[in-house]
Amino acid sequence: MRWLVLGLFAPFWLPRWLWHWAHWRRSKRATLHVVLRGALPDVAARRGLLGLLRPAHDTELISLLEGLAGAARDDRLSTLVVQIEELSCGLARAEEVRAALARVRSAGKQVIVHADELGISGYWIALGGSSLRLSPTGSLNVSGVAMEFTLLQGLFRRVGVRAQLLARGKYKSAREMFTETELSAANREMLTSLVADLSGQLTALVSSARGQTPDVASANVHGGPFRAAQARELDLIDTTQYWDELWAEVGGERRRVQSWAAYKKALGARRWLPQRRTQIGLLRISGNIRMGHDRQGPNGPRATGHRSLSRALRRLTRSTRTRAIVVRVDSPGGSALASDLMWRELTLAAGKKPLFVSMVNTAASGGYYTSALAGVPVWAAPTTLTGSIGVLGGKFEGSELLSKLGVARASVSSGPNANFYSPLQPWSSADLEKLDHDLEALYRDFVGKMAAGRGLSYEAVDAVAQGRVWTGQQARDVALVDHLGGLNEVATAVREKLGLAADASLRWATPAPVTRFGVEREPAEELAGQLEAALGGLPELAQALEWAIDLRGERLFALSPVLPRLRG
Repeated sequence: MRWLVLGLFAPFWLPRWLWHWAHWRRSKRATLHVVLRGALPDVAARRGLLGLLRPAHDTELISLLEGLAGAARDDRLSTLVVQIEELSCGLARAEEVRAALARVRSAGKQVIVHADELGISGYWIALGGSSLRLSPTGSLNVSGVAMEFTLLQGLFRRVGVRAQLLARGKYKSAREMFTETELSAANREMLTSLVADLSGQLTALVSSARGQTPDVASANVHGGPFRAAQARELDLIDTTQYWDELWAEVGGERRRVQSWAAYKKALGARRWLPQRRTQIGLLRISGNIRMGHDRQGPNGPRATGHRSLSRALRRLTRSTRTRAIVVRVDSPGGSALASDLMWRELTLAAGKKPLFVSMVNTAASGGYYTSALAGVPVWAAPTTLTGSIGVLGGKFEGSELLSKLGVARASVSSGPNANFYSPLQPWSSADLEKLDHDLEALYRDFVGKMAAGRGLSYEAVDAVAQGRVWTGQQARDVALVDHLGGLNEVATAVREKLGLAADASLRWATPAPVTRFGVEREPAEELAGQLEAALGGLPELAQALEWAIDLRGERLFALSPVLPRLRG
């Protein structure tokens, strides 16, 4: 039937294909230019007519990986020029791009990476190239790995707000942000382990890519930041060069360089016949996990709601064209109830279609809850922050604040617990005991489900749970994930599962946003976006604001400890 349809409509598609093929033959050049910028989302969100007409600002990761795979196989391509602009992608996405560049380089191509300046994510990517170049007045802003933890208890005490929070798990330290004035020993132990592992990964990459001994690479990495000339002297880059000089070197002024947009079109024109690509569903769980609907951001969900996920997942499972589903998790968790409801929907979906989980920068607490599904393989990047199997709960009580303001408040209730969650009535020891009992039950349920999903005993998971966060590399060693890798490795597993050729083209289908009555943002969410921009220099406070917006009304949380942005 397919061949019959192709024959009938040949007068329509054949001229178009011949035009594209001729254009590809005429425009094919030995040098390819690609620009990397922004958050590198899997697929950039485009909503409405203007979104369809206006290209996304950020480089799309899936399109980039597919194009680089084609470049590695392209015999006529000899040089790839990668221009890195401002990046905010995190280390996991950076590792996916670095590995893709390394595959192009291994195929015998020259991979030239240029930037005006490089931070840790940009340098991580650049280490996949064969030649690293910085602008002469630029800088290499890499000086190791550090994590910062903000403690707000002193501020809360000053304004008259008390955080009555309990946690289950030795390392479940998110509560410390609001209840302590210094790090606990367990929290410091965990953060020290994470920093050491990530620092070791960075040192190993520099050692391998730059041909330095581990000791020299470590000393160089931790001696930064560097001006471009200093980085060249230490052999952390190859040369200093302005972009216009590199552009002239590769023949850009003489139009000997092919653009990334033209190359992606050329890849499709090389096929002799139109192909129906195998459709794979791409389901994203990003940002805080909350009850209700998604809170949309510029590149997909900024917070994932259980109702939006449920509807999107059911669309994919009912679709006859969608043959498998890949769940991309980039979330620190959030609502314990929403996490459990998502886990249930994903478990049901895994019984209907092949399911694969791919962790990105963070898949911790509730993010891990939605990843450990029975019979479902899990991939994580070596740098992914995952685990944090633990729970916390409580409330913020402000009766002292009202007293300072001269505000009185009276209450009439039908029983002693009618005002249990009132923010203006402190909990007694009996109330805290009741909360502790609830947290114990929730923790045991969490660990039990994760043990069943991973095929391990309760005791084995409990030993590596306790709210502890692991890197992806560490998580594989303790059996919390199955494989290390990103979308490239997951796509390979999908092809094997479906019996496809190793180079079979996949079509990634992302469900349209499911929103509340067609409205994507509430007034409170608009305010949150404005305040987050104002608090850009205080990321922990911005994160706390997002929690307040996304998790209002919640009392029990599967939320990762505060793990601020990596600095290095």
